[in-house]
Amino acid sequence: MKAYKGFKRHDDGTLWCKDFQYEPGKTYKYEGNIALCESGFHACHELHQVWCFYPNNGYNVFYEVECGGEIIESEENDGKFVCSEIRLVKEVDMGNVAIFNNVWSFCEVFARVELDGKCNFIDTEGKLLSEQWYDLVGSFSEGFAVIELNRKWNFINTEGKLLSEQWYDLAYDFREGFALVYLNGKWNYIDTEGKLLSEQLYDWAYDFREGFARVELNRKFNFIDTKGKLLSERWYDEAWSFREGFAPVKLDGKWNHIDNKGKLMSEKWYDYAYSFSEGFARVKLNGKWHTIDTEGKIVG
Repeated sequence: MKAYKGFKRHDDGTLWCKDFQYEPGKTYKYEGNIALCESGFHACHELHQVWCFYPNNGYNVFYEVECGGEIIESEENDGKFVCSEIRLVKEVDMGNVAIFNNVWSFCEVFARVELDGKCNFIDTEGKLLSEQWYDLVGSFSEGFAVIELNRKWNFINTEGKLLSEQWYDLAYDFREGFALVYLNGKWNYIDTEGKLLSEQLYDWAYDFREGFARVELNRKFNFIDTKGKLLSERWYDEAWSFREGFAPVKLDGKWNHIDNKGKLMSEKWYDYAYSFSEGFARVKLNGKWHTIDTEGKIVG
């Protein structure tokens, strides 16, 4: 199987990966059990995936390799695997590939790169996404990446274009089609066209989950939907994000759950309530813990 591997080339020209020396053209067979990140010969399916482990910084070298024998794939979706047999076929010509100080894992076809304290993105061919370099960038999420320049924040798309003419004091990744933005001491959301979700600004806000986002105003909590409308006329002393169709809410020292219509699950209020997981939630009543189902009935 064709793959790629990175090496440290010492001053004497020898190739090393950790404490093992390799020679081009020679086949190596591992005796014993192989395990990811522990034993055996490691490589990646694509050249750009290697850069996460051996940065393309001008000091490391890269080889096309032939792998065989037993093979175990990584579960991290990073292209890495371990094999019991490997042969170095030929060195990869990096003459047309830019050199970076650091390269991070690929996410949505692009990887973050850093050079001399500035950041950008490259595609799987090593091409820069933008001519503009930024002070800080985040990974792509839902087609956009957070960028920082001169202490202001914005987003770029997969064509390297800015999402909005407006720059914010802080911004977070897109989740369920919306991103949190902070400006002049208040929070709001923007959509994938750069438009604000609501005219209402909040003291604090959280990511969307299951179509709703927690918001805080004047130390009270509520939820808004994807149109910016409040889920409930009632504001709560505390609330947690939706999970499996319900969200824990606190009022006057007691806890309950509300559904995605804003209705209370039960007339009974608890001393504490956890989020639902696999159809059940833990609740505390009169010092004792119980389990309730999605109809609010105590089942354990």
